[in-house]
Amino acid sequence: MARRVIVHVGTMKSGTTSLQHALFAHREHLRELGILVPGKSWREQVDAVWDARGRARSLAGDRSIEGSWGRLVGEIDAWPGTAVVSAELLAPAGAAVVEEVARSFASVEIVVSVRDLNRNLPAMWQEVVQNGELWTWPEFLASAKQTRPRWSLPDLMTSTNRFWKEQDAAAIAKRWSAAGPVHVVTVPPPGGPSEVLLERFGEVIGFGFGDVSTPMSRNASLGVVRADVLRRLNLELERRGLRFPAGIRLRKHVLAKRLMRDLDVDDQRLGLRVAPWVERSARQQVAALQRQGVVLHGDWADLTPVEVSGTDPSTVTEDRIAAVAAATHVPLRGWLLERATVGSRPGWGPETVPQWAAAGSGPSGHAADDAVAALADLIEWAITRTRAKQAADA
Repeated sequence: MARRVIVHVGTMKSGTTSLQHALFAHREHLRELGILVPGKSWREQVDAVWDARGRARSLAGDRSIEGSWGRLVGEIDAWPGTAVVSAELLAPAGAAVVEEVARSFASVEIVVSVRDLNRNLPAMWQEVVQNGELWTWPEFLASAKQTRPRWSLPDLMTSTNRFWKEQDAAAIAKRWSAAGPVHVVTVPPPGGPSEVLLERFGEVIGFGFGDVSTPMSRNASLGVVRADVLRRLNLELERRGLRFPAGIRLRKHVLAKRLMRDLDVDDQRLGLRVAPWVERSARQQVAALQRQGVVLHGDWADLTPVEVSGTDPSTVTEDRIAAVAAATHVPLRGWLLERATVGSRPGWGPETVPQWAAAGSGPSGHAADDAVAALADLIEWAITRTRAKQAADA
């Protein structure tokens, strides 16, 4: 049985991808030092967490994940040293999941990584859009402001708003303290050495990441135009009855995180000045964490909100939306053509992939709508093709 189980629960957009990448990049080295990173891949940890949260199948619906948590627990139980689980999906989990984690292991320590709220507001909007949400940026920002928690009243400080469920570090730490002592790892402000977060996380698990070379992971954010194209695509697919997570792998991991990220288009990241309500919220959240007596790795000053340089979404024109949507269509259709060629089946060959040519003229609003609809045609074709394959294989 592992003498020490470290459970890293997030929060979202607090360097979690970099930390998970580093854990699996050094998995064998860590094992030699008595630190187990369970699962053959991070996906196995994700499956286990979804299983603990009550899902029977993967988000894509293509495979069963029942028993994944039990298998992960069994692997950890067979290990005599330290084990590390990292999944930000645990951050918003309720008391029943916290109890399940506490019951599964003899000794649990919780790690909550935290980044300043102002940087996380635009980062979270882009992330939830990649996860199929339909909110415009102004709607998302207004909701976060209106539903912020009441940190001075501990019994009422938890908000059901999507942003705060993922970002209220004080509520997350309080809830997870029922499983074991809580460590808070702060993300340093912009401009500092990139390895600082790894070093702080290493302090908790007992490994000097600064002593080894870690390849950088890529989880770059989308620009404001690309994010809004993706939001409009979500809306169009929802109108067609293809609500997320339909086509999740194509929509999020191929389109958003690869093809759109690599586009050479006129786009800038979303800018955000520090509003007074964000400053107050940050101070109140830090004070609530300090009252809980968490173990700090980093500096509370790291959580002071900083301005995010970038563009104002209100300046984005329909012409730019149309241009980026049209530019996105090219690599997406090329990717689908390649897949259809390699895995060709009767009735679903490359000749069936929808074609589209951008109109040479016409109202800008119609051009943007047409380009987004053409993207939706491709996604709908891919989803229908996958469902047909699953039905034929059943």
